[in-house]
Amino acid sequence: MEYDQNSGIYSLVYVTKANEKKAKFQTYTFDRDFKFLNMVEDEIEFDKAKTKYTWFKYNGELYSVTGNYVEPNLVGTLVLKKKKITYKYDWLLLGYYKTVDILEKVKPKTDDGRKLFYLKHAEDDRTGEIYVLCGVKPNTKDVQDDKAAAYRHFMDLHLLKFNTDLDLVSDIPVKFDYPQQIAFGQTLTKMYDDDPDNPGISGIVFVTVPQGGPGMNKFADPKMNNYTYLRFDTEGKMVLKDRISFESPAVYWRMDELVWAGDAIYIFGVSAPGKEKYYNMITNVTKFKGVQLLKVANGKVEYLTETTLEDFEAKIKYPPGQKKIEAYEGKKFHFANHYVSSTGEFFVMGQKYDESKEGNKYKDVLTFHFDNKGVLKAQYAVDLLESNQYSKAAGCPQELLDAGKSMYWLLMEIRGVAMWNPKPLTYPRIGKIDIAGGTISEFQSYGKIDKEVYYLDPKFLFLQTDGGNKVVFFGSDKSGKVIWFCRVALN
Repeated sequence: MEYDQNSGIYSLVYVTKANEKKAKFQTYTFDRDFKFLNMVEDEIEFDKAKTKYTWFKYNGELYSVTGNYVEPNLVGTLVLKKKKITYKYDWLLLGYYKTVDILEKVKPKTDDGRKLFYLKHAEDDRTGEIYVLCGVKPNTKDVQDDKAAAYRHFMDLHLLKFNTDLDLVSDIPVKFDYPQQIAFGQTLTKMYDDDPDNPGISGIVFVTVPQGGPGMNKFADPKMNNYTYLRFDTEGKMVLKDRISFESPAVYWRMDELVWAGDAIYIFGVSAPGKEKYYNMITNVTKFKGVQLLKVANGKVEYLTETTLEDFEAKIKYPPGQKKIEAYEGKKFHFANHYVSSTGEFFVMGQKYDESKEGNKYKDVLTFHFDNKGVLKAQYAVDLLESNQYSKAAGCPQELLDAGKSMYWLLMEIRGVAMWNPKPLTYPRIGKIDIAGGTISEFQSYGKIDKEVYYLDPKFLFLQTDGGNKVVFFGSDKSGKVIWFCRVALN
């Protein structure tokens, strides 16, 4: 679905395969009030279609690319393997799904012949390149030496970059005075206009924390909470962009989410303060005491805040008239989405859940609202209308729409599943968050006209128009025979 801001014309395009060389495009146009104007049909060769319809990403019915695969063995030795990625086009979803076959293996070594100890890795399926964070394994002399060299594989670290032919093309050393645990690692995504469903890698962030425990006392960093942030740029010549040490309020910080906004990096996760043990000695943590939020920008830590569960309880907000539900308790929580506003306020959307033999059972939805200094401003809690087996099993998709002084919290509630497709039967609900006041409005549901009920299209859930001041929903009835438009003015 496309919208021309100047003419106010909506274009709805359906694509099917005409034959082995051509695709058929049926373009239905509607005016700004969704009055049907006309339908134009076009059969065009695949290569020409990609030029005329730039959103049509078709590279053949079936194609394969060769990439690389990383796995550690039982003793941590780095093992590289080739892999074959096969893409098959789905004309219903207008996209590819892939299968992966693992092929032969190669064991790399450093220039001096020493083997490597695997720590973390990332695979770029777009380019076939791989990035491996590893440590140089100690030799016999290192192990016998009464020095920290016995822990060399946790101190002498290297980020290696291999090309698609498994040639080592870059090696960035990162040395530490004390043994480290890799507490977190995540790639920074690079999007490609010609294939948005197959992103690449433009950078990688790792966070390390000191190791300790029995037998390591004289080798371990005496500051248990001395974290180190590492950011690598991987495009072109790979470089270590940032290396920043900081003290975490809690020794154990489970970093769950990374958000890259502009040049700033936000890292969010739960913490278990009060643990007088090293990070690697704290296991089976199921109950947390708070949340930490880190912002790194311009090569330095702008803030690192800790929010206790008592703070969450004190700042919980509900839509008017809604029954009270429990605040975030530091238990099982699914992070559904996140957003950084134009003023630097940070939002985390998610959903509480319980584990069961049948899988996760999702419950209430929450949004955490932090100001531009990382301080919790409010926790918004909403009771879902749907509690059927599908909504409990799948969870509720969520988005935030930025409208300047307000944010609009969009929930896609799941009423069921259409068996003919199959597709989820979802409808939108919207509530308004006042950024300055830290309050939330009642939620409005959409998709019901008289006795008829309509559901969102799973591929095109919504479209923001008019400078973000309006949102358009598109879908159909349960049978898929009657299409539905709905425009909502946000402000």
